[in-house]
Parts: sequence; structure tokens; C-alpha cells
Amino acid sequence: MSMHTASEIIRQLNEAKNLAFSSKETFPQVLRQILNFVNNPEPSIKLWCSTFLKDSFQSDESVLGNADKMDLAMDSLDSLIILSNEKHLEIFENVINSSIVIFKLVFKYVNENDGCDDVWAKLNQLKISLTSKFSTTFPLDSSDNEEHDRYRNLITKIQLIKFIVLVIDYQTKSDNDEHFNLNSVHPNHSLIKRQAIQAEAHGLLDNLLSVFEYDTLVTPLMNPLLFQLSLLVKRKSQFIPKILSCVEKFDTHEKLQSNYQTLDEFKLSRKYVDRLLRIFIGYVFKNRQLPSNLQQSLGQKLTILTERGDDVRRKNILAAVPQDANIKKKRFDGFINGSKTLKSLDYKNLYCLTNPADELNNFDLASLPQHTLISMTIAALNRVDPKKLNKALGIVAERYKYALSNSSLMDGTDNEKFEGDDDDNEGFYDSGSVYSLPPPKELSYQEKRDQINLIIQNFLRVSQMSTEELEDGSKDEGESQSDGVSSELTKIAIKHWQKGSWIVVLTRLATRGMNSNYESGSIDEEKNNELSDMIRNAIFDYFLENIHSRIDVIIEWLNEEWYSEVVNKELKLKNEIKTKILQDYEAGKVEDLDGEINKQFATLKENIDTPQYSKWSAKVLDSIIPFLESKDRKIFIRLLSDLPLLTDELVGRIKSLCLDPVRIKLGFLSLQYLIMYRPPVKQACLNILQDLSESDQDDLKEEATKLLTKYK
Repeated sequence: MSMHTASEIIRQLNEAKNLAFSSKETFPQVLRQILNFVNNPEPSIKLWCSTFLKDSFQSDESVLGNADKMDLAMDSLDSLIILSNEKHLEIFENVINSSIVIFKLVFKYVNENDGCDDVWAKLNQLKISLTSKFSTTFPLDSSDNEEHDRYRNLITKIQLIKFIVLVIDYQTKSDNDEHFNLNSVHPNHSLIKRQAIQAEAHGLLDNLLSVFEYDTLVTPLMNPLLFQLSLLVKRKSQFIPKILSCVEKFDTHEKLQSNYQTLDEFKLSRKYVDRLLRIFIGYVFKNRQLPSNLQQSLGQKLTILTERGDDVRRKNILAAVPQDANIKKKRFDGFINGSKTLKSLDYKNLYCLTNPADELNNFDLASLPQHTLISMTIAALNRVDPKKLNKALGIVAERYKYALSNSSLMDGTDNEKFEGDDDDNEGFYDSGSVYSLPPPKELSYQEKRDQINLIIQNFLRVSQMSTEELEDGSKDEGESQSDGVSSELTKIAIKHWQKGSWIVVLTRLATRGMNSNYESGSIDEEKNNELSDMIRNAIFDYFLENIHSRIDVIIEWLNEEWYSEVVNKELKLKNEIKTKILQDYEAGKVEDLDGEINKQFATLKENIDTPQYSKWSAKVLDSIIPFLESKDRKIFIRLLSDLPLLTDELVGRIKSLCLDPVRIKLGFLSLQYLIMYRPPVKQACLNILQDLSESDQDDLKEEATKLLTKYK
């Protein structure tokens, strides 16, 4: 299918979506028609369908009635089963979110309507399709390293944790009937077999608890996992011994540092996970759900975790201490050089799986006796893991195929150039000829990346220097660069340096400096965006190194990001309007050209979006919120007050602070500040307070209700 056809279909689907969401009566008919497009081979159409299903089932009753939603949930099972096997990250995430709603609806329907075998079979098929993927890297392909796979695709794993806990909740008995559970199912139900689904639920719980047994810390999974386990502890007393036993044995100081973490990241992860465990155990003690045989051991563990937290707060966790020597790093089991392409056609590059820069690769094995080589080879083959050997051979095979299909590697002949003596050209000089400089050499994309990387390194180096050092000038201006990069780039561009000058230059380079007139969606524009993202990532990483002292840097950057994006899009919008109206003006349909342009521009500019700003501001909030403490309220509120634009999605991230017993005051203080001083997001804050006021936690409910009453 051509892109034109796909875009045309999506345009029509968007029209159908607008019709559905504007008319409650036509919604079911539209959704059933859209289900037919799930089998379309075009990925963009499948993605659109999955997003529509997610939005539909997460909508409230004002958009789609409960009775219609129940019927549509059953009609959508086949489509969700198909989409659940699509190797596309966003599609899979949408399927999980839809399935969380659909599983509840269909399970209750089957409970009330015994005999609907087909519906029950499809629900089980969808459930198995999703739960079986928790221990895999789906929808991504597995790599050659199990450790690496643990840190990939964490977004869908977090969503799967929610779905799996929902399945466990519905398929087991609860201590009370406040929520739907297996007690709600008739004992003699012909389809819902109690013993079988309870056994399945126990197996799913074991699968979740296996995260505690990893020899490394996968921190992003621990927060949602412990939160969901707290729900099971509250509702399912039969699971308490198993869950608390895993928590008791779990010790962050016995875990290994991952090869995909720096030492500082590992130390921060230990601090964060210890705090999560302390909150979880405190929650269990508070609700008096602790078995007598575990009270003493978990009490001791809580004391140890509290002492660790106090010790960390007294010290700088990122400072080097003698105890760092006791941290052990996990042995690397993958391949440093796992590339499946070849740079040059030789056996060294074909078989090299180690670091290409390692001097050991230059050792000539031909200098060793043959019997020694045979002994070494046999010994290595006896010790190697067969699975790892198969992966290594697979990489070599892919390189070989690449070499065969790449003609530039096969045609490695050098054309000899004629080298003559200048004296042989006597009399050839033409005095009438005019010499002109050749055009500048166009840099390749890789060369541009290298230059941008050098610029970033220089500016970050400059950020560590004092003003006095900068005024002395660069001492290395005359030195040549061994890597072939022009020495001019290493000079200081701004002679009269002031505090913050470097971030102004770097942020403007990422936004205005990389702005181009390339066609939207073109390869050139994508490459420019990648270069800009290199700078953005560098600024983001610089901020993460010390969020407390570098909050000004992030505010300066995000304000420039928003301003540049708005100005560029306003200019583009105005040009589009002018081009369109100019035709009507020339045809005599419009009398006041400027007036009509300004009128349409004033109407349409309100719809200008800022995807880059939204992406990076969300990333900043996601990175600092997990590590905020109560004492950080000033810098967090400063960030919220100085961001140029706050969307409902950004404000929604504050909710996690309110749900944290340790940081609940910080969360509510932030919401109160936004309600008082940022009116555009007042309604979003009130919606969060409304959700929190319906919580089953008394302290949370009380605080939310108080603020809701005051400001609503």
C-alpha cells in the first residue's frame, strides 16, 4: 500500500473518530467499522486503530455508555489478539491499556452469563498472549545479552505489571467483597473453574516476584511492582507470606552493579529502592497485616533501611568513599562488538567480537606453533557456553552476508593516479585564466555528528571554568587536532564571557541553529533533528548530574525550546495562510489582504503545538520526580512556576508525589501553588484532587477533599 493511500485512509478514520466522539449514539457503529481496519498491513493504520481502541475504552460514560462498552469489549477481542502480536512498541502499549479495561468488563460478563464459551476462550487467549510476554523483550527482538534485555522496553513491562496484578486480583479470593474477585463467581460456574484460574494466578505472582531475584537492580520496575503488590497485600491475605518473604530476602547491597549503569547511577538506585522498601514495609506494619513469624525479621529490616536512609541524607551519596570498593560489577556476558556489518573486508573485522581498539587484536596468531593453536582452540570450545557460541556464529554469518551484498567492500581496488613532474608542464601556464576558490566541502552526516560532539564537549568544559580563566583566552589555540577536527572549533567564541553564556549558545544551536527549510518528514529534516537531540541529550545529562544546583540551566533551555518552536511554527503558519489567501485576493474574493491574514492567524495560532518542548519537559519531570525529597520543594515549585507552558499531561505527573506517603506534602503544595498562580492548569489540578479524594487511604482522601473544597 502506498503512503498516499495510507494517509488517505487515516484521514477518513480521523473523520470517523470525530463523528464517534461527538455522537454517543453512533459510537458503537463507528467502532465496529474501524475494527475491520486492524488487519490492514500498513503499520501506521494498525497504530491508529490501537490508539483509537485505547481512547475509546478509557473514555467515560458521557462518551460511551457502559452497556455499549460491554458489547464493544467483546467485539474487540479478536482485534486485540491480533494487535497483541504486532512487534510495534506503541501498538503493544495501547493494547495493554485497552486490555486492562476490557478484561474487567468481559470477565464480569462471563460471570453473569454462563455458557458463552467463545467469549471466554477469546478472553483467555488475549490474557495468555499478554502475560506470557512479561519475561520477554517483546515487541523488541532479544539481544545477545540477557542483562541488556532487562533494561529494554521497560515501558510495556510496567504496563504489563498492572495487567497481571489485575488478572491475579480477579482470579483469586479476597478478604472482603468490596471489589470484584473470585468470591463473586458462582462455585458451579461451567467456564470459570476456580481451581485452575487460582493456580494460574499463583504462577503469575511467582513470575512477578522473580524481579526480586535479579542479580542487578532494575529500578524502574521496582516502584510499580511494589505499588501493585501493596494492593495484593491489602486485599489478598493468602499472598502475604509469599510476598513478604521475597521482600525480606531482598537486599540492595547484595546486588551487582549492572554493566549498563555508572557507579553513581547504581548508588542512586540503591538509595531509591531502599526508600521504596522502607515505605512498603511501613505500609504493611501500619495496616497490621504482618504474620507473626515475620514481624521480628521485617522489623529488623525496617530498622536497617531507616539507618541507611539517615546515613545517605547526612552524606553526599555521589562522593567517592572507601566502601565503593566493595561494590561488585556483574560479569559482562555479551559481545562488546556485536555489529553485524563490516567496515573493511578482512578476517580480523569478520571475526572480531571484542573491542576493535584493543591492542590484543593486533597479535599475530600465525607466530604460534600449530599444536599450541589447536590446544587453545579445543580448550576454548570446551569452556564456551553453546548458546553464546551460536549467537557469536550468527553475528559472523550476518557480517559475511553483508560483505557479499555490499559491492563497495568487494571492489576494494585502488585506482592509481598519475604523478608527473611540474617541470614537464613548462609552457602550459595560461595568464588569461582566472583562479576561483573551490566550493566548500560538504560534510557527511557522520562528520557533522563528530563536529557537534566536539562543540558539546567544549561548551561543557567551558561551563566548569571560572570567568577569570575564560578571560585569559585559550592556551591551546595554536595546537593542531590529532583527530583531524579543525582547531578553530576549540577556541572560545564569546570573548566577554558571563555566567550562563554557554547555555544560551548551546540551546540556541539546538533550536534555532538547526532549524531548516527542509520538507517536513524528509530524511534531511530527520538528520537535523538527530543532531539537535545530541545537544539536548547533553544538556539533559548535564542537568541530571546535579539537579539542585543546575535548575537554572534546565529552565533556560526549556524556555528557549518553547519560544523557538512557537516562533518557527507561527512564521510557517502565517506563510501558509498568506499563500492561501493571496490566491483569493488576486481573484477578487478578498478585499483586505492583511486584515484577512491577521484574522485567520489569530484563530489558528491557538492550535499551535510544541512537541519538542512537551517531550523534553516531560522527560525532565520524569527524571527528577522519583528522586525529589520534601526539602526540595523550593526548586520543584521554582521549576513549575518558570516553565513557559504546563499541559494536563505534565501536571498529571505530580499525582505520584501525592501518592507517596513520604512526599505527600510536596505533592499537595505543588498542586495548591498551580491552582493559585497558574490559572490555565487549575482544572487539571482539580481533576487530580477529585481522583485523590476518592482514594481508600484516609490521609490522602482528607487532604485532597480539603483542598478541593477550598478551591473548587
